[in-house]
Amino acid sequence: MSKITQNYDQLAMASGFRYDRERNVLYGLREGFELLVYASDERNPYCLTVTLSARSPMGALGKEDNRLFTKNERQVISLSQEGNLIKMVLKNTPKQEKLRENLNNAIAAMLALLRSKGFAPCCQLCGQQMETAGYDTKGGYMHLCPDCAGRMRQDVALTTQHKKRKGENLVGGIVGALLGSVIGVICIIFFSQLGRVAVISGIVMAVCTMKGYEMLGGKLTKKGIVISFLMMLIMTYIGDRLDWAIIIAREWEVDFFTGFQYVPSLIQEGIIEGSNYWGNLALLYIFTIGGAIPTSISIVKEHKKEGEFGQIGSPGM
Repeated sequence: MSKITQNYDQLAMASGFRYDRERNVLYGLREGFELLVYASDERNPYCLTVTLSARSPMGALGKEDNRLFTKNERQVISLSQEGNLIKMVLKNTPKQEKLRENLNNAIAAMLALLRSKGFAPCCQLCGQQMETAGYDTKGGYMHLCPDCAGRMRQDVALTTQHKKRKGENLVGGIVGALLGSVIGVICIIFFSQLGRVAVISGIVMAVCTMKGYEMLGGKLTKKGIVISFLMMLIMTYIGDRLDWAIIIAREWEVDFFTGFQYVPSLIQEGIIEGSNYWGNLALLYIFTIGGAIPTSISIVKEHKKEGEFGQIGSPGM
């Protein structure tokens, strides 16, 4: 059991919640409201988000409510409402006792505010004031009544079946990857002209190339990931070469295409230091691969979650 899981276990018991270990979500009832408590960003596991679904005849929460609430409740970053979903985000607090205290106090203050404004529990989708439960919907969490949950379960199943039957358009995927990689090339040139080799260039190259393949190819398979990787390597080289061409054209007062052609001969003659050229290119490749690996892992995880729809506290589907 990880340290985070142990801490969530302790937090759930101390706060009167149950803990869904598979999804890392705390859930339970407070004053008739069904609440979900989780970390929106897994990289900040102690920056907790609390959600519930409610509506009021007096209207939705506004910016002034958020301002006054966060002013009085120092442990809260924000309190907002979107549709029937009310979301409260707490400050990052790694210490278990302080986290427990902050969570309980913030929830008590939030529920007091909602009650004072006439809010009552309801379904997040249909808005009916009835019993709801928390559901994991493609990696997102919602508060749904039984009817809405049933309809969404059917929709998710149909969508998943349709995507599985959908074939992969290899040509379209290659075109999409090429178009996406062009955005990465622009990013490489932009930052390089500012005198920087930025990590963001590699991330943009990786994300845009793979997303481009997926959009025009219909789906991103293992074959698509390999093709996207090859496209990234080729276009990263081209992007670096184009960047040098711009520099040569500017410094030597020649046209861009002449500058592009001059790059190899200038390296060979030592006018462009080989260590600078290859070192810069190596950094770009490191950043691109560094962005591509987590991006591909993230996309694979997203695909695995596409067919998921399950009630919080029950085994995943």
